[in-house]
Amino acid sequence: MDAIEALQNRTASPRLVEPAPSEAELETILKAGLRAPDHGMLRPWRFLLVRGDARNKLGELFVEKRAPDTEEQKNKLLNAPLRAPLVIVCVAEIQDHPKVPPVEQICATAAAVQNMSVAIHALGYSSIWRTGPVAFDDGIKESLGFTPRDEIVGYLYVGSPTFADRPVPENAIADYVKEWGA
Repeated sequence: MDAIEALQNRTASPRLVEPAPSEAELETILKAGLRAPDHGMLRPWRFLLVRGDARNKLGELFVEKRAPDTEEQKNKLLNAPLRAPLVIVCVAEIQDHPKVPPVEQICATAAAVQNMSVAIHALGYSSIWRTGPVAFDDGIKESLGFTPRDEIVGYLYVGSPTFADRPVPENAIADYVKEWGA
């Protein structure tokens, strides 16, 4: 699949199954992420690969740190990482820099996630980018080896889609773009 086709046709899949990308394909996906725009060449992105039984441990961590009120909430947290055979935890490890504020480091990491998402699609797999309270919880960040200052930009769930790509309505460019300065 060429790059333009992948960019214009990528969709998200909420439920993913095996197979996940092979090790060689995963290397290609991660290399795509590492080519994201990055002011100051800080390379703030960090990626944790969560597969196999580690997904259960991640669900248990979510429950431990979020302390859900109901059994339903607990089960949702426990099962969240099991929605795909691979979860990539995408983190902006914030660095002090006089010209590159934290927001730009978060944006660079988000660009890396987008690059990976498009690469995943181009290789015939699918993904969905999720956040929510488990992305903003300082206890979860610390348990994953980061500081409260760092930002979990998202959990990228990766695998094979359980159904054909959902049709996504075309966006009218005129609804989002205006000429300025005329």
